[in-house]
Amino acid sequence: MAKRRNMRIFVHRTRPAAPVPGYLPILQKRGPAVYLFNKYLHPANFAFARRIEGERILSDEAAFELRTAALGQDIYHIEIRNSAVWSRDDRTEQFCADFAAGSQERSMTRLEISTQAGLALFSHRGRPWLHAAGAHWFGTSGPAWLFRFERTPHMRFYGLGEKHVPFERSKRAYTFWNVDVWADHPAERVVQGDYDPDYISIPYLIIKQDNTYLGLLMDCPHAGMISVADDADLSGFLQAGSPYPPSILIGAEDGIPSLYVIFGPSLAELTRKFQRLIGTTPLPPLWALGYHQSRWGYGGDADLLRLAEQFQAHAFPADGLWLDIDAMDGYRVFMFDRRRMPRPAETAAKLAKRGFRIVPIIDPGILREPGYEVYDSGRQGRLFCLNPSGNEFIGMVWPGLSVFPDFSLPETRRWWAAYARRFLELGFGGAWIDMNDPSTGPVDCHGMRFDRGRAEHGAYHNQYALLMARATREGFKAANPDRRPFLLSRSGCTGSQRYAAHWTGDNFSSYRHLQRSIGKSLNLGLSGIPFNGPDVGGFGGDCGEDLLIDWVKAACLFPFLRNHAVRGSRDQEPWAYSREALRIMRRFVRLRYTLLPYLYNLFVEQELSGEAILRPLFYDFADSKALALGELDDQFMVGPFLMQAPFLTEWQQTRRVTLPAGRWLRADTGHWCEGGRRMIVKRDRRTSPLFVREGGLIAFQPGPRRDNRSNLNDIGLLCCVSRRFSGAAHCLYRADDGLSMDYTRGERSEVAMHARVVQKDLHLRLVTRRTGFGAIRITPFTVDPFPRLFMQQDGKRRELYAHPQRIRLTGQPFTWYGWR
Repeated sequence: MAKRRNMRIFVHRTRPAAPVPGYLPILQKRGPAVYLFNKYLHPANFAFARRIEGERILSDEAAFELRTAALGQDIYHIEIRNSAVWSRDDRTEQFCADFAAGSQERSMTRLEISTQAGLALFSHRGRPWLHAAGAHWFGTSGPAWLFRFERTPHMRFYGLGEKHVPFERSKRAYTFWNVDVWADHPAERVVQGDYDPDYISIPYLIIKQDNTYLGLLMDCPHAGMISVADDADLSGFLQAGSPYPPSILIGAEDGIPSLYVIFGPSLAELTRKFQRLIGTTPLPPLWALGYHQSRWGYGGDADLLRLAEQFQAHAFPADGLWLDIDAMDGYRVFMFDRRRMPRPAETAAKLAKRGFRIVPIIDPGILREPGYEVYDSGRQGRLFCLNPSGNEFIGMVWPGLSVFPDFSLPETRRWWAAYARRFLELGFGGAWIDMNDPSTGPVDCHGMRFDRGRAEHGAYHNQYALLMARATREGFKAANPDRRPFLLSRSGCTGSQRYAAHWTGDNFSSYRHLQRSIGKSLNLGLSGIPFNGPDVGGFGGDCGEDLLIDWVKAACLFPFLRNHAVRGSRDQEPWAYSREALRIMRRFVRLRYTLLPYLYNLFVEQELSGEAILRPLFYDFADSKALALGELDDQFMVGPFLMQAPFLTEWQQTRRVTLPAGRWLRADTGHWCEGGRRMIVKRDRRTSPLFVREGGLIAFQPGPRRDNRSNLNDIGLLCCVSRRFSGAAHCLYRADDGLSMDYTRGERSEVAMHARVVQKDLHLRLVTRRTGFGAIRITPFTVDPFPRLFMQQDGKRRELYAHPQRIRLTGQPFTWYGWR
């Protein structure tokens, strides 16, 4: 049966008259045909449930089986079945965490589904946190389906995965269909920085009601939609009004209707529950948290060696040197250009001795060329996607006429993993997988079928990148079972965080894109993909000096930090700008390496509990009318204790910084600031507003970081407490080798740290919990000159003595005290 394309229309776009440097030529090469995503499901076209009889839903269109489950800890699953309408279950990720096992928490909510109430979530006191729009809570239109809930004026919305739109999501409808942004959106919309959909589809809506949070996850891989817009918001010419009340609409074009309802009540609790449901991010290797340099144009040995020499000459710490498609042999996947990189294994080994790791690119498009080993073996095994005629589906991407692996097949994933294994065995640090939306160039992707032609394209389109990442990761694990794999993926869906980190795709060198990158990464992290970050400096166009400085300052503590640029644009390496610019950028990248123990422990906690890494201020602090945190998209927390408030516009000379309750240490001056207010900060090209929350115990690497060498067993501990501090500071610090899987077998050390001020003296208590990776040496540091510091370590108490030092974090040098 032919499927309706409610959300997509195919049009031809003429090329913009004005050229965009480093951008438009690529769009022209990819062809003028694009998809415009401005069509949505509307409840007027759906037959809604009339009544519920036991475990059956009855509508004018059909009868459906209703399945509900309370998973524990206020998490509910609703699934609706009718094998005549939805004969296949094409989901590849199963979300089945047992939240009830071992939990002593009492449920705070109850889910009710009835003819009278529709679907509703109530508190035990009867307050409705979620309520159906009348009794019309579920409807169908052929294979398309829709959930419908009331939307109230005080609701605010977040999450929704990767969206290049404002941070708060109200008054819009959103499409979930992975795209190749530069090929599928008009150039002017990409440059302006406002478009939807994006590369990653995660239909997860966070509903904020004052300081209470609720999450709705649509567990369906087909093209989907979530709308929190009125009809008038979607149609600029609607004059007569609409009979439909304000609603939250969640639906898909096809696939089994499946919805998870998750109650927080706080955003932190909600995020941890959601992350545990869909899977946390496996702990990456430590080097993946370092600085990475990439460019479309790096093609082999000469580029890699030049980069290594420059980083070392400038004492600029870096870990990853990345190769783009220019290193490939005619864009053939898993093959290298022998002129540019004749002996990849030797090059990888040579650079590894100097402390650098090579990260080459892998694309899914395989050149249709008899005699090319990868194509021949895949064709022999019938492992490629088919078209409706039963022949190989052909797209037009970098190699030319190309076929695409059918990753829905287990045998295809095993075949691909074998090639990935051989690829990694050359000695690379990892790989990045691109064009896996899947991008098919100017060819309509809907002709690409899966499961040997039995499944239509929409069943696996959004899952394609996840399945490719899964297969690649399996190959990498086979190549070195004891080493943590590292993959970076452009596209993904719910569950992709289990297999790869993600960058936020091809962006543009502008302050508009810098501004949008903050909210984009925050919402993507809240939506289950915490290991993410943008192309620093912007991929398309020429990045000016001030923009690159501001971008490095803003992103220096993001979970993922990579400088990446398009071929044909100006050089974007740090040394390609003035000496002053190089010094400023180097200072902030060195700050990242200084704080690697803190950042690394955020990733440890994410794997264990699902805690967010990069997060909005209302994750850690209550929103209020006096300090409205819900609209702030230019400040963010890195873990619970570091807050950044970067300058994000070109001509802005001052900015307002919101300081939540408590006291804050300014990293640029070493001075304390009172919280619960707003303050004005002046712009300084050499620095950036960074604040440390009082009560934090911040692990760091002492001394200047001139290269990427790290030692997690020898740390400084910034005890961010003043002599006026009346609370207690706590931290659990963990250390391992940062590379292998040995930590899963007990080779990890842990120290619990506690600090408090007693009669103006600082008391620090350290309790060793595990020594699987040896002893951890800790040197305390303070900003305040305490009269005395007593450190009790595993029951042994001793007095330490202050040694004043000059330190520069993000601004002017100031005095702090090391205690020995």
